[in-house]
Amino acid sequence: MGSTFGWGRDDHDHVLSLSNGGTAVFLDVLALAACELAESDWERGFALMLCNARVGLGNDDFDLDDLPWSDEAAVERWFLIRTIRLAAARFRWDALGYEPPHAEEYLAAYERLVFDYQPSGTPGATWPAASYERCDKHGLFLGDYADCRLCL
Repeated sequence: MGSTFGWGRDDHDHVLSLSNGGTAVFLDVLALAACELAESDWERGFALMLCNARVGLGNDDFDLDDLPWSDEAAVERWFLIRTIRLAAARFRWDALGYEPPHAEEYLAAYERLVFDYQPSGTPGATWPAASYERCDKHGLFLGDYADCRLCL
């Protein structure tokens, strides 16, 4: 089945398609970086979304057009790029317990998509209210299911 990440799902030039296993790898490495960098409510909301996306086995994708871009969309997009670059630098990959196959190529492809994407912000757009409790072992947000995506 697999998942897609990008923008304009019908435009295959702007979508990264991954298998279920590739999706898990992609989200694992992004979550480690996003939770480290997240400072604002928007950034924590994005990081939490990555941490929550462990349930669907192929339904964990998201489209950049569907994120709640605020009137600070340029700053929010820059957070995504910084997150991707930190993940590509193999940040905390030792915490994974496995060597993430193809992660670098997934991240490089996704960075190009995010870099080319121009979000249109909506004043007052926000993520749903959430708790940002962290896993003691991995530092990831526990999320809606009170589980760490790496401890499962």
